[in-house]
Amino acid sequence: MLIKYLRLVHAFGRAFWILWVKFPKLDRDQKLECIQKWSHDTLKILGIHVVHETPLAHVENSESPLLLVGNHVSWVDALIIQSIQPSIFVAKSEVKGWPIVGHIATGCGVVFVDRGSPSSARRMVDDVASALHHGYCVAGFPEGTSSEGSSVSLFHANLFEAAINHQVQVLPLAIRYTNPTTGALCLKAAFIGDIGFVASLHQVMSSAGIQAKVHVGAMLSPQGHSRRTLAHLSHRSVSHQLELLNA
Repeated sequence: MLIKYLRLVHAFGRAFWILWVKFPKLDRDQKLECIQKWSHDTLKILGIHVVHETPLAHVENSESPLLLVGNHVSWVDALIIQSIQPSIFVAKSEVKGWPIVGHIATGCGVVFVDRGSPSSARRMVDDVASALHHGYCVAGFPEGTSSEGSSVSLFHANLFEAAINHQVQVLPLAIRYTNPTTGALCLKAAFIGDIGFVASLHQVMSSAGIQAKVHVGAMLSPQGHSRRTLAHLSHRSVSHQLELLNA
């Protein structure tokens, strides 16, 4: 266990070095590659093995920005998505205050939003639109909260406004955490209830291993949709994918 924590501390230290020393010398694509590799390496340290239940060729070969949306179970979700497709993330404002991780998130350009503030939500839409305009993929969790991972709550529509305005395709995906031995739903990574980030991190680190199954759906075009209908279509897709993972 001590060795795992030492490796994690090293990973956090490397993140700060990458963001504040290496990044100024890199172009956009090189920065995204660094984020992807760091996320992949950190997942290994955490003992999380990612299993892709669907081919990723249509994601990895995309030369256009995408809006990635999925069900939300854990802060680990972001690492998994970054390991698949490096993106600018949308996260609740509380994440900015998390120890160490808040600084890393800020350095990665995370868009923070206070979901209880209409003006903050408006700024979020503008910031997401700017990221898409500059060619970045954007990822977020439209449920607005995390769950155990057995179902998907309704999606809030704000995040989809920028995709419609810029005619950016939406990529829905589902994540399910399982016991690698039994295949049963694993709650070790679930960020639910009153648990804080540090306690959740320890819970993940002390597990005997977690398998994260990822199911990527078909691209959804925003053409002809309002933000509410696109949110509904995306929710239906993610719910269906999660049902396939739960089967």
